[in-house]
Amino acid sequence: MSLKGPVLIIEDSLAVGMMLSEFLKKLGYTDIQTSTTGQDGVALFKKTIETGTNPLIFLDYNLPDCTANSVMSRILTIKPYTKIIIETANSKEDESIKEVIGLGAYHYIQKPLRFHEIEEIIKILEEEQSFLEKEDDQVKELEDAVKKTEEEITEHLDFILKSTTQITLNKIKSIIGISEDILLPHLQNLEQDGKIIKMDEKKELACNQCDSVRTSQIFFCPNCKSSDFKLGKLIEHYDCGNITEEKSYIDDVCPNCKKEIKALGVDYRVMQNHYICNNCSEFFPEISTDYICLICENKFKLDDARWKSSTNYKVISK
Repeated sequence: MSLKGPVLIIEDSLAVGMMLSEFLKKLGYTDIQTSTTGQDGVALFKKTIETGTNPLIFLDYNLPDCTANSVMSRILTIKPYTKIIIETANSKEDESIKEVIGLGAYHYIQKPLRFHEIEEIIKILEEEQSFLEKEDDQVKELEDAVKKTEEEITEHLDFILKSTTQITLNKIKSIIGISEDILLPHLQNLEQDGKIIKMDEKKELACNQCDSVRTSQIFFCPNCKSSDFKLGKLIEHYDCGNITEEKSYIDDVCPNCKKEIKALGVDYRVMQNHYICNNCSEFFPEISTDYICLICENKFKLDDARWKSSTNYKVISK
């Protein structure tokens, strides 16, 4: 993605999508596409990738047709380096937000959207991208990041700490791409300034190929392996055995036998929190998962992962 490169907004609110698009245009972005569903958003992303460009993505956490985790899984499978900014009404302390950031989201913006926060994230992202574009190979760029100035390291650290409440030494090393010897003095300064507190060591899952802890969990249907799924409620009609989505029972009438369902526990039962595959229509109480390394793009299963321990730091909000 070049500076002022393509942007993809996946947001079910037309008003929010339009407002965000207009603000990005003021920042100099001209190639902006919008989608109101995760399905269409992933399709637009694939078309953009086919042109040889990688868009910056603004992804609404709550979508009508699938989960944000599902969209992220599909996008990061196609292009692990994609920058995804989550839009959410939840705070960063919410477990769901910690989860998507852990899955590989670049940042999050809390709703209602504030233009100055968007502009700050864009500024840091563009400065980071400007540095990366000075080298031909993205992996080599990370290895050469030790050449960054003290000011650049401090600025990058401050930006990372704004995005989380806790972070490990291994995760910081992996994000910034510098050695522990160079990083530790900066962390010690942050401790002395009361910005972070050193905690016990934390064990993290690491890539079994390059040893990086920058990994993302990929969710997919156990039947067809598609990452296009949603979370929903199912109704099982005891009389005919039909099991379909709750919305298929229009006016409490079974879509299979056309009989009315009346008494919960007698005529039917509700199956809460089941994953429904949009591709093969199968449903499951649990979804399958693999992992992908955001550095070398290696895919691996949990049983094949390595585990690395390092100091965990708590971020002190001011």
